[in-house]
Amino acid sequence: MNSWFNSLSPREQALVSYGSIAVIIVLLWLLAIKPLYNNQIKLNKAIALQKTTLDTMQKQSIEIKQIQTNNIVKPATSNSQNPQQLIERSLQTWRLKNALERMQSQGSNGVRLTLKKANADRVMRFLHELESTHSLSIDNMAIDSNNKETGFADFRLTIKRNTK
Repeated sequence: MNSWFNSLSPREQALVSYGSIAVIIVLLWLLAIKPLYNNQIKLNKAIALQKTTLDTMQKQSIEIKQIQTNNIVKPATSNSQNPQQLIERSLQTWRLKNALERMQSQGSNGVRLTLKKANADRVMRFLHELESTHSLSIDNMAIDSNNKETGFADFRLTIKRNTK
């Protein structure tokens, strides 16, 4: 290769040298610099999008906190209603009456429930309703999901009236 290059005229040698340098620069650009540059642009766009999403979420979080502090609603149920009646009504509302195995009163402020093969989603909604609407809270809860269908479990609950 060296003898071929030396056999060329000085003008041809300069042309081959400059051409080689140009090919190396183009290959370096196409194989290294351009992909890195394109990746940098893509990452910058992704960062800008994530910053926009973060700003939106932070604004929404502030709005939610303001709404929550301004709209604190006290439960409509009076403390004079029997917890057992409230629970029974809520069980019917959430179609859990057929899962009720036992309901045992524990004085005027508490009830012990046993639900067998109950739909877990409905039970969670039922418990949420008791707490948010009827001022009742779960004092004790045990869940047993052995050998049951997916989404069903046995529940043992002690529900008491909030004294706050």
